[in-house]
Parts: sequence; C-alpha cells; structure tokens
Amino acid sequence: MAFETLLESIPDIDLFQIVQTSPTTLRVRIRSTTGADRERLWTAVRQELAALLGAHGADQVSVERAHEPPEQSPGGKYRVVMPHS
Repeated sequence: MAFETLLESIPDIDLFQIVQTSPTTLRVRIRSTTGADRERLWTAVRQELAALLGAHGADQVSVERAHEPPEQSPGGKYRVVMPHS
C-alpha cells in the first residue's frame, strides 16, 4: 500500500513511521512541524489511513497513535514502515 505517499501529502508532518505491532494493528509515530495542531494532524492521519486500508479491503486493521517519536534504526536511518516480525 502507498503509506508513504499518503502521509507525505498531509501538511505539518516532519517525519513519520508506521509500525505494524500485530497482523491487525498499525501504530503511527509522527514528528510534526513546529506550531502544528497535533490533534488536527492526528485526525487527518487516522482518517486518511482508514480510507486507504478500507479501499484495500483491510478495514479490520486498527490504527493507533504513538506518543513516542519515529526511531532510527541501528544504522541511523528512519524506516517509514516497520513490518510485524
């Protein structure tokens, strides 16, 4: 699915990361731009992801808001999507 393209189109997101914590749960980490309305931003992210998941027949997948920021891998990169292992 086009998670990266979708979230890059939402204003006020500086950095994001989607972590699949279970087969039916996505946890979204967001670092917003300075001065962004975080509640409005989260509402937009949740709605857009729900629409994308629904369009792909995956509306049983829940989307959770993470309170921690995106994390770097040991190599120093930010992975946009981290699949369930």
